[in-house]
Amino acid sequence: MPKYFGIRTGLLALCAIAAALLDASAAARAAGTAAFSIPAVVAAAPPKLDGTLNDPAWKSAAHVRLEWDFSYRRPATEATDAYLLVDANYLYVAFVAKQSETITATQHTDNVPLGSDDVVRVYLFPGGDQGFEYYFVANPLGTRFQASSENAAFSPRWDAVASTSATGYVVTERIPLDVMRGDGRSTWRIQFDRRVFVNNQLLEWAHDPAAGSTDSSLYAGYLTGMKAAGRQAKARPRANIYVLGEAASKTIGGSTSRVGADVALPITATASFLATFHPDYSNVELDQQSIAPTAFPRQFVEVRPFFVQGAGFYNQFNCNDCVNYPLLYTPNIPTPRDGYAVEGVQGRFNFGAFTSFSDDRTDSAQAMQYATSDRTFRALFQREAVDFPGTHDDAEFGQVQLGNPHNFNAYATVGGESGTLVTEPGQGRYREYGFNLFTPKSGIFFAYHDVGQQYAPIDGFNAINDVRGPTAYVYREIDNGPASSIQSVTFSQDLGRMRNHLGMYDDAYSIASITINTRRLFTLNLTTGSNYLLLPGTPGGYANQNGAALSYAANSSTPSSVSYNVGRYGAGYLHSIARSVSFKTGKRASLLFEADDTIDHTDAGPALTQWLERVAFSYQLGPESSLAVGVRRIVGTTPPYFSPLQYIDASNVSVAYYRRLGRGEIYAVYGDPNALSTLPAFILKYIFYAGSQKGT
Repeated sequence: MPKYFGIRTGLLALCAIAAALLDASAAARAAGTAAFSIPAVVAAAPPKLDGTLNDPAWKSAAHVRLEWDFSYRRPATEATDAYLLVDANYLYVAFVAKQSETITATQHTDNVPLGSDDVVRVYLFPGGDQGFEYYFVANPLGTRFQASSENAAFSPRWDAVASTSATGYVVTERIPLDVMRGDGRSTWRIQFDRRVFVNNQLLEWAHDPAAGSTDSSLYAGYLTGMKAAGRQAKARPRANIYVLGEAASKTIGGSTSRVGADVALPITATASFLATFHPDYSNVELDQQSIAPTAFPRQFVEVRPFFVQGAGFYNQFNCNDCVNYPLLYTPNIPTPRDGYAVEGVQGRFNFGAFTSFSDDRTDSAQAMQYATSDRTFRALFQREAVDFPGTHDDAEFGQVQLGNPHNFNAYATVGGESGTLVTEPGQGRYREYGFNLFTPKSGIFFAYHDVGQQYAPIDGFNAINDVRGPTAYVYREIDNGPASSIQSVTFSQDLGRMRNHLGMYDDAYSIASITINTRRLFTLNLTTGSNYLLLPGTPGGYANQNGAALSYAANSSTPSSVSYNVGRYGAGYLHSIARSVSFKTGKRASLLFEADDTIDHTDAGPALTQWLERVAFSYQLGPESSLAVGVRRIVGTTPPYFSPLQYIDASNVSVAYYRRLGRGEIYAVYGDPNALSTLPAFILKYIFYAGSQKGT
């Protein structure tokens, strides 16, 4: 430990000096941002939601213009006006978007991210810059999506009606106030933005050169007069009650039925007690299977409501070239018999804690974060523990961050694992020290990592241990503007030189890339580089992969791409090819075809091949329902690298139907796209939301 003391001391001293110098203009920036203010004008009568501003009520609305292009750092070239009214129950918002480019509007089903369409968004922060964030987004068809930092399952009912014309489109919205939680303040933070999909323009209202995103609460505008007008949301209890029936093969447990519930009870205006009883998560619809070779464990996305609900309170640590991150990895936790949690925001603190009980095992975690109003200082603490017969595992982490949110910060993370599995004190340590200089279009990110030989928390994501050394990542994005044939070019370089306790290279890499985005939605990515990874019991593995990937409409609902990578991979020479094409079949349906191959020419034997074939069909039946069908097959031998030869011949068929009905949801599912092979089971599930709405 003493040899690292000087590093920490010098780093923190440098942080203090740099923060003092770089924050000298903080007051001036805050004053500039405060100029973006809009009053809460009370509606004499609710305006009509008809995709027009013909209702006279809109004439009295507060009005702002989105005059800055965040993407290209210049005044907006397309006109956008936003209007706002309130009454006792609702916030009314209207957007008038002029558009010379072709309008992109493909999504017809609500509650699905609208990443492939033109959209307008309003961001609301009822608790100010430290409170929960809520945003509501709609496309030119009036299709809606929403999200919240309070709950990843945030999905209340709200309304949007849109109309299009030769000159653009209009969206009128009605947002219920009782689905958002604040601390009773009179002034909220608010932001409006708009995306033009075909040329990646992102237009915003409240603008500050230091902002790294359009929804930064620190640089958002102000919505005044909410308390004086009596516009305060009141949290209500919620119970999600489900009934499930399963018709299944005896080989996987046979047919069954069950009942369970997820419950949320408000403690304060911004904190809740949560519980789950006899939970079931049969409606998982994420396809995680892939044959892309990797020497590290695959990381899966958490989808279980009890853990998703509070995910935003954990793993908020800053990290560069992140080693063994996230520190809390809930997919390692078994589905609980029952579980309990508390989470929320109080002043400058946010916090979360849960305990999950399953047969002969208890998992728990706690997290707390404090930040100053200007974000120049943050302190975080997180703990996770696992207990089952004969084993107690405990991991604790603390981090201090110093800097500012617009171009500089430094951090120190100190913690590690203790308990039954760590036999020598200090060998479960986890340390990271980082230093960042950045702008919205460039950055230099340095870190020094130190992970002990026995670090491997049961509820953590553990890719590698017994490593120490520096890493650095540098990138620069050059924008040419929305009218240029080449819209942007991004260069990046990633370097790592980490050794084990014997001084041998354990994880070393050097990877460079260039990405070119064009006006016509084509993206070209070129990569070159090498890495070396040493694991116990092996002679070490070297990979030198170089590749190219060409994609079309990569961020749309119908992306297509082809990629080719070639180079050394462990004890062989690897070629990997991935091809996918997706397209619309009518206004509401889409098809995806994928074919991937890996060919590993081993040094000691014949070539090993593996391939994946996949077809997926989706149909947007309407705003409240959708249908998806997937067929996949994986055949062949996995490239060994650090694992033994494994031949796979597995197929998977899955069908999923979803419909939202009033205060309920219906899921009808066959199979499981998460599984390598089809699970022969048909599941019918109904969820009823009593009390407050879904995710609120």
